[in-house]
Amino acid sequence: MGKALIVVDLQFDFLPPNGSLAVPTGDQIVSPIAELIKDERWSVVIATQDWHPKDHVSFAANHNLPDFSEFEYTSPAKPYGTQKATLWPVHCVQGTQGAELAPEMATAFEKLECDHHVVQKGFLADREYYSAFNDIWNDHHTQLDAMLQKHGINDVFVVGLALDYCVKSTAISAANLGYRTTILQNYTRPIASDHKAMCNLRQELIQNDVTLK
Repeated sequence: MGKALIVVDLQFDFLPPNGSLAVPTGDQIVSPIAELIKDERWSVVIATQDWHPKDHVSFAANHNLPDFSEFEYTSPAKPYGTQKATLWPVHCVQGTQGAELAPEMATAFEKLECDHHVVQKGFLADREYYSAFNDIWNDHHTQLDAMLQKHGINDVFVVGLALDYCVKSTAISAANLGYRTTILQNYTRPIASDHKAMCNLRQELIQNDVTLK
């Protein structure tokens, strides 16, 4: 019964004070996560990394629209479905400092004695990703599920940024794939933290068999 810790997108561009898409108080979880990854219970630790090309479809600037505009994506493959989503400021561009893992986290990660891997997502320009397992169309898949299977993982614990986007989506994907899945709330932060947003988030997690603790 292996346990995996997935650290989602703990990268410069998601961290205050200077990240281009900083999650409020996201910097406060870097040190706790750098300690959490050292816990002996983990069979494997996965750090995910948003890794966008400059022409990524999620960047508002690539559509000549303001940041945080609502946009309707069209699936790049048949059947050509649509999804409404938010367009973001340019962030986590491949090879830039903004895409790098937070230094304290990166240093602790490199020193781990247990198996540890980086999984990149969002590197295909024509599609948006929130989950570290797949794009929003569930068409393209990363190597994350294969890594977990290789290590005999039954239980997945998810932390990182942001709770209401990539952490949530990664956890739901894990649960849908059959992993017992838990989000460790003290090690994550949301973009929207108002009462209504958090109630809706909790309900969505319950409906998808994800534990928030």
